[in-house]
Amino acid sequence: MGNTVHPMHSSFANADLVECVLRFLPDFQCLASTILTSKTIYNVFQQHPRSVVRSVAYNLVGLALPQALRFVRCQNAQLYSKPVGELLGEDDIQKNPVLSNQDIRSLVAISTSVQELESLFSWRMKDRRFKTSQLSLAESTRFQKAMYRLSLFSAVYGHNAYESAINPDSDQEEIDSALTEAFSLRKGFFGSFSTPELRDIQRVETFLRGIIARAEGFDFTMIPSATYSPESSFMLYCAPHNVIDVYKGGLDCITEWDFDPTEEIFFHDQFMIGPLKTVLIDRKEPLLLPVNQKQPIIDEIVGEHDRCSQCQSNTAQGLDLWGPSNWSYLWGNQLHHSIAQLLKGRVGANLADRTHFLTVSQETPAEELVGGLFDYKTPAYLTWNKADWLCSQCLEKFIRDHLHIWYLGQKINRGDVIPDNCWYGYNCRTQTHRLAHAQKLNHWCEPTKGNATPTNV
Repeated sequence: MGNTVHPMHSSFANADLVECVLRFLPDFQCLASTILTSKTIYNVFQQHPRSVVRSVAYNLVGLALPQALRFVRCQNAQLYSKPVGELLGEDDIQKNPVLSNQDIRSLVAISTSVQELESLFSWRMKDRRFKTSQLSLAESTRFQKAMYRLSLFSAVYGHNAYESAINPDSDQEEIDSALTEAFSLRKGFFGSFSTPELRDIQRVETFLRGIIARAEGFDFTMIPSATYSPESSFMLYCAPHNVIDVYKGGLDCITEWDFDPTEEIFFHDQFMIGPLKTVLIDRKEPLLLPVNQKQPIIDEIVGEHDRCSQCQSNTAQGLDLWGPSNWSYLWGNQLHHSIAQLLKGRVGANLADRTHFLTVSQETPAEELVGGLFDYKTPAYLTWNKADWLCSQCLEKFIRDHLHIWYLGQKINRGDVIPDNCWYGYNCRTQTHRLAHAQKLNHWCEPTKGNATPTNV
């Protein structure tokens, strides 16, 4: 005899199974699609809407849901410039477990940005081999809690707080008073967290500023330090979770906003790190943990002690090495200008080809460009492989010695007729001020005359 499937309306077991499946759906889009597949499934959902929605919210956000929900509810309630004791607490999910449609929409929006930032954090701070998050559950929870707390801090004490505290007619005395009050409120907020929680927040804040510094930097192969620039302070002042937009599109996204950061510079300067450091000082804690001590959030770094495949130097290890999986992080949206600095001699200023070189390099993805250099390896680099993990110095040397050859290959591939080589090659001075000479001869080559001797041939 075969198995018999009973109709769902006559079996409590089947209804319970459907409820269980609904609770395990990964996000609200899946939930909406599933409950619309049949009236029976919809009816099961209608019997347990609150608990199912809350379960899906946990599946979407993770164990940091209390922190995420606190952020969205405080933001939606416009609780600006309130003392920390007057804000909704992280236990609000227990006090008010029913999620409104507005809660859900806000959670979906913020969780997407936070998850993308987590993957970026994992890639840069834990495992350089993967662009998706490799954080453990504990590491992920610590990162996300810190991220949602930073977003809450920005929502309550950032730009919106400025607008609620300052009006166009405020005199200097009123502005100074507002600044003093703002700093006190911000310090009170950070003072509500334990020192380990503050260390997590500090680590994430530094990571976010590093992303912004990357977008500001012009050094092709060196990741800029996480400096306290006006842009980084302003971004964190407005919305820390939107730093992912800076990573994707550069600093242009700031200029698209409809207010001027210079108007509020005294409010966003040292916006987060100022009050946070004050709390640490009051607790007689060091401002930064020693570099040889375990750092916040990450329990284990994959390949922490790996060395450069070529120089084997111990000055650059682990996360400071570069290979095919993380070449794309090496430069931000300043590539268009900075890559020309790696060209040999004066060929970067060649009147005939400079614009086309910048266009080609800008349109070529980083991993494709760096990987393509290995197709033009000179004899001096025969032992170098595309899969090598290289320190910044070795990678820069390799790029510098092959970038002009790669570009010549791009010209050949598009069908250009390459003229005779100039005797002075990439060192030629005339190519930079006489267009006719730059067009007549090829300068993307080694010099055979002049002071410089041919290299890597």
